[in-house]
Amino acid sequence: MTLSLSKAVAAPVPAPDDYVLPNRLTRGHVSRGPRFGDDVWDLNDFFPRTEASGRIDFLRFEAGLHRQTAKEFLYSRLRRRTGRTHHPMKPTAAPTQCTRLVNLFQDLRSVGVRRLQDVEVGHLEMLVTRWEAQGPHAVVSKVNLLKHLSGHGPFLTGDRLTIVPWPHRSAKQVAKVKTQRENSTPRIPEEIMRSLLSAALFYIQVASRDLLAARALLNRLQEEQSKSDISIGQTRERLDAFIASRRALDRGMPALPIKYRGACSADAVDGVLQAPNLSMTALLIGADCVRRLRREIKDAGRELGWEVGGLDIPMSDWPGSGLPWCSELSAEALASELVHLRTACWIVIAYLSGMRDVEVRELGRECAFTEPGADGRTRYKIKGRVFKGRRLTGDEAEWVVLDVVHQAVGVLRQINDDPTHLFGTWIGEKAGYGLFSDVPLRLKNFQQHLNDLFGVQGEPYIPLHLVDEYAEDEAADDAELGQEAADEAGGDAGMGPIRPWWFDTRQFRRTLAWHIAHQPFGVVAGTRQYKHNAFAIFEGYAGTSASGFADEVASEKAVALLDYVEDLYHDHNEGGRSAGGAAGRVAADFDRIRAELGDLPGTVASPERLRAALRHLTRTLHPGVLNDCFHHAGTAVCGKRAKSLGRPLPMLSACLACPNARRSAVHLPRMAQARDLAAEEFARTAGVPKLQRIAIEEHLSTLTQLIAELRDEEGVSA
Repeated sequence: MTLSLSKAVAAPVPAPDDYVLPNRLTRGHVSRGPRFGDDVWDLNDFFPRTEASGRIDFLRFEAGLHRQTAKEFLYSRLRRRTGRTHHPMKPTAAPTQCTRLVNLFQDLRSVGVRRLQDVEVGHLEMLVTRWEAQGPHAVVSKVNLLKHLSGHGPFLTGDRLTIVPWPHRSAKQVAKVKTQRENSTPRIPEEIMRSLLSAALFYIQVASRDLLAARALLNRLQEEQSKSDISIGQTRERLDAFIASRRALDRGMPALPIKYRGACSADAVDGVLQAPNLSMTALLIGADCVRRLRREIKDAGRELGWEVGGLDIPMSDWPGSGLPWCSELSAEALASELVHLRTACWIVIAYLSGMRDVEVRELGRECAFTEPGADGRTRYKIKGRVFKGRRLTGDEAEWVVLDVVHQAVGVLRQINDDPTHLFGTWIGEKAGYGLFSDVPLRLKNFQQHLNDLFGVQGEPYIPLHLVDEYAEDEAADDAELGQEAADEAGGDAGMGPIRPWWFDTRQFRRTLAWHIAHQPFGVVAGTRQYKHNAFAIFEGYAGTSASGFADEVASEKAVALLDYVEDLYHDHNEGGRSAGGAAGRVAADFDRIRAELGDLPGTVASPERLRAALRHLTRTLHPGVLNDCFHHAGTAVCGKRAKSLGRPLPMLSACLACPNARRSAVHLPRMAQARDLAAEEFARTAGVPKLQRIAIEEHLSTLTQLIAELRDEEGVSA
């Protein structure tokens, strides 16, 4: 489809003094922000602090036509829709859009195109072929940019596309990206999450006390040093006294941290650099400088040896080891440990609340509060803001959390000093307050640090992850495989490499949602011993927070149901037994699906087609402990009995004889346990009224018969 370049501009050309941002986005601010004529649009004052940069630098474009086109395009995108579907661009996306536009102009030049009006269909196909090497998501973003350029063409004065790129095809279709029905963000394996969360909680609940004590000692020593005004002779006397005290305690001299190994020629012995830490020595003796006494300090080190640290604070034991969790701290090591402590706080807050990274790092210092619940228990809450899909300043939201999240907030309030942000801290006079950032790198460093501290006999503390490269390739091509590919690899996973898990901020929210949907009393509830687990998990994690986390949990529950139905299908397909009123109906459905897919012994049906065929069963399935319910309102026993009371209520034992019930091998051990427990509980029926005794005996007999059906002890077949 070709457009005319001579078509009139659809709106007045922005004047150089026009403000870039619409008035509605600048209300409440001191300034209206940058003007259209500026070559650098600085939007930092209007962005959340978690945004990496709010600068849009048009000097990256060639002066003249390209620069003017870029300004007009971004100005239009900030104020107008693209077609009927896309809203005006959120200002936080503008810096990224600017970078992509710079790259697009470079790509166009590489295929011989200098102006947008000269772009032809052949050029677009050449570009897509080149972009494919960068991955499908890169293709999607670049194709979308071209579509936006086309959509805003009527508002570009000097240059615009004269063709509509890929009409009637979406960017995903052009990039050949399948629309995924299920969340493709990897979830953190439970053994990795368990170790990481345990260590994070240890840092918050135990190690933080040691680190705060060390910081208090360091502050006191630095204050004393700042007031010190002693001569070189007095410094020598203090050094001699310090060396004598170290000799009496059979201790070495403070050593230079190992990270400075490349800056000196000293060797390292057992991880201790054989060189003096002059700044720590000066701090400990209360002197301003000891450089003139370097020779005496080195002589003392050769006599007494060298040791790490210098801040004499007793360290707590790592649970189960009987050993201090950390060796002595130097000023440099303390600064590093405080960064790890902030990372531990981020992990606990993000994972045990379901908040997104930006929501966590935008929390204020007064974000934690409590409220009494209707049942008399204290509700621990977090107050913050949600930004995804919201206005630029975000919307207020609340999360119900566990008390350990409040503990993490309390620790951050002690180690950070930013007056507005919980994760902000003073950097220095030049930089001012800085915000905790680059979280994936912080997580990687924390993981390595935990392995260094708590690894045993060469085994890392955070388990290494088995990677099945074949499964990864399949997952990339098949939207339905996703995370399940690695789980199903079994013993074959050993064929792939073993490497540390790469943490990403989105994985924590996904993992928590998965755990709630699949196993609500797994690693999450196991982190703390608290009462009313089910209620706390439901209200605290899957609550009604405006962040939309409840929707993600519901989505994961739908996936969990489909996983469960698929397991039932495979069990049926492999000859597994089933019983109950709905067993025949479900078996017929499974047989029909098997026939349609050709899923016969020795063949493998497409996982995507199989899950699509089974999805309808999840609409009525309610998994249970002693049986599953494939609910049909017309025949449900519980529904009929509840009508007389006018309200729904649980009906004990109603499912055992209900036409909607189905039992399979997964229920067999539970039913056997229920029968044995009931038999033990009602072993002594002396004094029990006759009718109650008969009811108990019938209940035990029913359970025994249902178990026999699944075991085929009496030739019963379903």
